[in-house]
Amino acid sequence: ILIGDKMPVITIGGNNTITLDKKREMVKKVSEVVAEAYDLPIEAITVLVQGYDKEDIGVAGELLSERD
Repeated sequence: ILIGDKMPVITIGGNNTITLDKKREMVKKVSEVVAEAYDLPIEAITVLVQGYDKEDIGVAGELLSERD
């Protein structure tokens, strides 16, 4: 299956601190929930995980890198 070949596509954005094992677990769980909600096979679900460095995330008007 090509990315976006079927719907839905879920995008998860966050900081780069998540481990590969945790990403793997998150993608599996999110895929299962969305497949069930849409009554689709899990193969139809695409999950994109986008990681950002602290200097690329702003919260409450400040960069996370400057809040430490």
